[in-house]
Amino acid sequence: MEKIDGIPTAQLSLTVKAELVPIFFQLLGQGFKVNAQLGCSVKELLCNQMGIHENYLTERIQTIFLNAKVVDDVKSANVNEDSVLALSGAMPGLAGAILRSGGIYAGMRSQISHDKNMPSSQSKSGQITLKLWNLVVKELGPTFLDRGIWIRGEELQSFIKRHWEVLRAGCIGAALDGKSATVDHLQNTTWKSDLVFLQVNSNSTVA
Repeated sequence: MEKIDGIPTAQLSLTVKAELVPIFFQLLGQGFKVNAQLGCSVKELLCNQMGIHENYLTERIQTIFLNAKVVDDVKSANVNEDSVLALSGAMPGLAGAILRSGGIYAGMRSQISHDKNMPSSQSKSGQITLKLWNLVVKELGPTFLDRGIWIRGEELQSFIKRHWEVLRAGCIGAALDGKSATVDHLQNTTWKSDLVFLQVNSNSTVA
């Protein structure tokens, strides 16, 4: 078991039936940690580091929150240590129009818009919290899960408990810290406050 900043970590890899993947989206909506090179713009982080195509960022990700503030300019908003970044597709109604990044109603929400003049920190490696919502989690979620996300052990333990029957039926294989494990073993694992690096891929992606 490795450590990050003195915190014990575990690595869990799951292979599941394709129809089971969407239940993991709730973990992505609640927020998960990703490793990143910090002190950069939102656009650089998403496109250059996370591999999100620029056209997707422009056309599909309609609302971006950085530390609970709406981002209107992804080139000038900077991501620093412990930033919380939320990505969403179009939200319904007037509220969605007002919150849309760079939308015509941006002037109506000056109090909740991200200050593009906020300074960036020095470039360094670290982690941020990323949240994926609605359309974005459906389209990008499988890729992030396959690549791997960091979550707290308590969150994983609660998730396994809530979805135990479905996981037991739909999990094809599991490996914990590089060793084969059963779903029953996972249910009985006490994760405590450990960080867990979780990877989920479906049987449809297995060669």
